[in-house]
Amino acid sequence: MAKKRKNDTSLDPFATSIGNSNLDELLEQASAGDVIKMPAPSDPTRSITLICKVIPHAQIEKTTKVYGKNRRVQALLNEKSVADILPAISEDGRNQHPALCWDKGEETLVLAGSRRRMACILSNADYMVLSSPDFTELDAKILAVSSDQYIAPSLWELGQAYQQTKDELVAQGKKGSYREIAAIEGVSHTAVADAIKAFEKLPANVLALYPTANHVGREVAKKLIAAKERDENSFNQTVTRLIDDQSLIAMEGDDKRAMAITKLLTAEPQATSRKEALLENDFITVQRNLKSGDLSIKIDNKVMTDKRLEQLTKLLKAFN
Repeated sequence: MAKKRKNDTSLDPFATSIGNSNLDELLEQASAGDVIKMPAPSDPTRSITLICKVIPHAQIEKTTKVYGKNRRVQALLNEKSVADILPAISEDGRNQHPALCWDKGEETLVLAGSRRRMACILSNADYMVLSSPDFTELDAKILAVSSDQYIAPSLWELGQAYQQTKDELVAQGKKGSYREIAAIEGVSHTAVADAIKAFEKLPANVLALYPTANHVGREVAKKLIAAKERDENSFNQTVTRLIDDQSLIAMEGDDKRAMAITKLLTAEPQATSRKEALLENDFITVQRNLKSGDLSIKIDNKVMTDKRLEQLTKLLKAFN
């Protein structure tokens, strides 16, 4: 048997037994025109009928869009973030493992497979999907979360999703606290807090500087937020300057490039102070800081005799 290449992901939520097989295996074997039945994600006793179809490359963006509560921010998807599946999809001319879509009225919403969708768009490949009108809103929400298991969304993307959960809680008359969100999402309240703070404090153009949004983890996000809060104007100017920085674009190695970007964005500005020269010759310099008024005196050791040091010390001791 030929070794399976990385043309798409196998998703745990589909590993449901169907006869002597499982749904994930059936999805991999699906061909255009096939009809497959799967248990509904929100209710295993309810059946969903899926029809396999291939959407031509030129029609992908026109006829499909990603479900609104999908946790991947589509604007952040690029060649780097789909690099694990892009070569095989490009070679095959389409994704081999179909995406799942919801035929909701006149819309075809991608519930699981937004990375595959982007890879097909980038590689001029066709997009194979299994679609059905039988999905419900709850089914869609479950698939939107479970489809993230192969490669987790970035901290920033999770922050956006957690913020949506908070808004829903508030709409229900609840506080929408980090602990309430954590109980729903199955993570710690500190993880929720860090993610929401990253989403609120860091604009998307900062994430776009990095090879992928996943390069901005919790520690990096904290450093970026601190730098932004320290001097927002300077931070924003640096972001603008780095967008077209050819030295960064040409840098080899995503991790190396990400580290360089973080270093540039979080560098503390060098303290600059205006000083007035009160005395300056070959041996002595006396300067006054115009902001603080402090004096700095520098005397060349060549002219600092013991007698002069004694006189200077007596003079300084008289200050109070």
